[in-house]
Amino acid sequence: MKWTPKNLAIAAAAVVIAGWYVKRQAGAVVAEVGQAVNPVNQDNIFNRGFNAVYGSVTDGKGSLGTDLYDWLNDE
Repeated sequence: MKWTPKNLAIAAAAVVIAGWYVKRQAGAVVAEVGQAVNPVNQDNIFNRGFNAVYGSVTDGKGSLGTDLYDWLNDE
């Protein structure tokens, strides 16, 4: 294939479009991962994992926070 100005323009346009698409997808992934590890997000990966393990070793009806509250505020 001979690199004519037309072929170079098409290749450059394809590279620009591919770069824009990858950048847009990477931004969405970074935002999603950021929310998964956000410590103030109640649905973060660590909280979900801990609650799953805690629920499997207890009755599964509460979380560590609710069980501690019930234990400390026995009425």
